[in-house]
Amino acid sequence: MFVRLRRSLLILPLAAVLLGAGAARADDVALQIGQAGAANVRGDALHTLTALQAAQTLVFGRLTEQFAKVMPPAPAGWDASPPESQSLDSIGGGMTVTRGYSKGDSTLNASLVVDNPAVMANSTLFRQTGALNPGWSRLEIGGEDALMRYDAADRVGEIMILLSDRVLLQIEGSDIGRSDLLVQTARGWNIAAIRRVLGGS
Repeated sequence: MFVRLRRSLLILPLAAVLLGAGAARADDVALQIGQAGAANVRGDALHTLTALQAAQTLVFGRLTEQFAKVMPPAPAGWDASPPESQSLDSIGGGMTVTRGYSKGDSTLNASLVVDNPAVMANSTLFRQTGALNPGWSRLEIGGEDALMRYDAADRVGEIMILLSDRVLLQIEGSDIGRSDLLVQTARGWNIAAIRRVLGGS
């Protein structure tokens, strides 16, 4: 079973993250880290913390902007909400970027989770050598192994892709009439761009 993240954590719209992060240039991050180092040498713990938090905010904003660009586009005739980002510091680290899609009562939710224990927890599904859990099937999306389940009676389903044991990509669908909509949407992930953000891993 897919390990789900708590929805009660703070989720920030992309525009708010980028506004707070500014341009997030590499030299801005280096400046904050340098200031943190200097404050630490002086024994100034408070300014060390403040500078490191500023550097983290800049890096988080830059990663959010990069990952937001890899989210799948809306299927034809569907509406898409702006991407939202979320820090996962309180549950093991990493981050997630999500985006919602709707058409009438039908909904799709795309999520990208990176460098969080939930990614490794779900990797066991991909490593099963025998029969998968009931309802799951294997397929390939963009050259990557994927897992999918779809319940035609309840009109719900999900599809997952695991990248380098670091990133979990998921599309969840509710009130959808066919499973190929999950596959179509999942093919919209820009996997090559995700790997570039990961540093080629």
